[in-house]
Amino acid sequence: MVSGLAAAQARHVCVSALSRSAHAFCEYFQALEQQPLNPVERVVFSLALAKAKAQQDCKRSLHG
Repeated sequence: MVSGLAAAQARHVCVSALSRSAHAFCEYFQALEQQPLNPVERVVFSLALAKAKAQQDCKRSLHG
């Protein structure tokens, strides 16, 4: 039973982390619309920024 609860919690953490990353990507992609970038550059920069934000969130949750 304990392993089932742990697995359910781990799945919840993964799903919520993925959701936050997708939301951050969308925000960055829309914000970069004002910049003189082509769509591929916007995708690449948005992915890089979303990844950096996810890493900061992960470090913060591990230390706090």
